[in-house]
Amino acid sequence: MGFNHCYISTIENLQKELDNVGLEVFVKRYQKYECLTGPSESMNFIEQKINLYENLKDNNINLIDYFN
Repeated sequence: MGFNHCYISTIENLQKELDNVGLEVFVKRYQKYECLTGPSESMNFIEQKINLYENLKDNNINLIDYFN
């Protein structure tokens, strides 16, 4: 059995990734890891995006409508 681990990059790189793949894919990508390591600012960025996604999903807000 393996341990699912990911080293995260800078906020700038994470923002570029978010812009390229969208919020849902971005969040699902990082939620699957059991452990994340990297700069604390990057961890906070990912946590904020996960919270945003969960709030939108819990309130049945369509992501396309939210960002337009």
